[in-house]
Amino acid sequence: MQVRFKCPACQSSHVLDMPETTIHMTCSRTGKHLVLKLGLGGEVKARIVTDDTNVDADAGEDAEE
Repeated sequence: MQVRFKCPACQSSHVLDMPETTIHMTCSRTGKHLVLKLGLGGEVKARIVTDDTNVDADAGEDAEE
């Protein structure tokens, strides 16, 4: 099902083919991890899962050294 949604990461409108009711994706403009859930009537609810996973991963490596 093709859906249009407003990206919470970049505030732009995107159109994509959503084959399942829940998908994980990355905003190509900001690199933020998003979760999209398809609701009744084709309404898409999008939310940011993490702002920057690379920062957290790098911090963990420094702590071990």
